Amino acid sequence: MFLNISHSGLHACIKKILFVFLLAGFQSLTWAQPVAKSSDTAVSTKAAPVKVRLDQYKVVTSENGKETLVDAQSIKPGDVIEYRASYTNQDGKPVMGLQAILPIPEGMEYLPKTARPGPGKALAATASGAYAPEPLTRQVRVNGNVQVEPVPYVQYRSLKWELGQLAPGSTQTVSARAQLESFKSALKNDSGQAASISRK
Repeated sequence: MFLNISHSGLHACIKKILFVFLLAGFQSLTWAQPVAKSSDTAVSTKAAPVKVRLDQYKVVTSENGKETLVDAQSIKPGDVIEYRASYTNQDGKPVMGLQAILPIPEGMEYLPKTARPGPGKALAATASGAYAPEPLTRQVRVNGNVQVEPVPYVQYRSLKWELGQLAPGSTQTVSARAQLESFKSALKNDSGQAASISRK
């Protein structure tokens, strides 16, 4: 049996599937837990005392420029999403060496300098690169010459914060914003290009 689907109908169907996977993918991501150093006894790898809460909001801007955060139950190309991860120490002792990693889902373009805490607190990375302060740069060979160029923000796939010590009962929140690409841009995104990442 064959399905009779028009080109426009197929295009709309693919878009819907893409958006569902983007949202579902974010909700099922594995988030970093506190990193224990060899000399640290406050963080146990068997039973981490830190509770992590994950939230995502759609940023809505009114005509007068005021921003409101609403539930991101559905999104469309051009929408801005704010991702948040809150770390709460439920133990009676300080947690040492706490590290937070915030993934940026495929199809989302990180918005420059929206990482909080920041600036200078967050490190960024592509899917295959090392963490470094934004803006990331890479070395490319053009006509036999090595040149340094900025990495497109659409290729940023992760942000990291070294939170350090988290006192008993306290909470530390990290956040960043990203924008949903258009369908065509998502298909053209070439995040697999070989490049060496360095500081600008």
